[in-house]
Amino acid sequence: MDFKKDLEDPFGRLSSWIHDVDCCKWEGVVCSNRSGRVIQLHLQRPVPEIHVVGDEEESPLSGKISHSLQNLTHLRYLDLSLNDFSGIPIPSFFGSLRSLRYLNLSRAGFQGMVPYQLGNLSSLRTLSIGGNPSDLQVDNLQWLVGLSNLEHLDMSRVNLSTASNWLEEASLTFCVK
Repeated sequence: MDFKKDLEDPFGRLSSWIHDVDCCKWEGVVCSNRSGRVIQLHLQRPVPEIHVVGDEEESPLSGKISHSLQNLTHLRYLDLSLNDFSGIPIPSFFGSLRSLRYLNLSRAGFQGMVPYQLGNLSSLRTLSIGGNPSDLQVDNLQWLVGLSNLEHLDMSRVNLSTASNWLEEASLTFCVK
């Protein structure tokens, strides 16, 4: 619930997130059948398969990302793509979500430096932070070395111009399987 209070949700996508209701029944939340712990958050803005002119499009989530998210220590999947977190950086505490295997922040409006703490996510298989038009940048890609299980990396439109010798530093040989 702390996570929800810092978000702006004009379309009411999180309206099922009610204190008296089991969080495993909330929209966008998937829990483990065995442990009952939250393992997935699907909070991307839905994109209609067919866009009809005049239809109201669902508004993106915006606001701040609460530090309470780091309490979800068993979280494996986090998708915040296609939202509008304009003006805020990717939270560095995402690097403490060590169970993550999938992280999609593409086209979510994040700005600033990509936090090197993402390199702590050694279980990560998919990292998508692309599509944010030149609002994200990196000055060093050495943190990618920590992503030893990475299978898919999307950093399209991330500004790499200040990363010196980034191809050498990244040592992406672990991506070749």
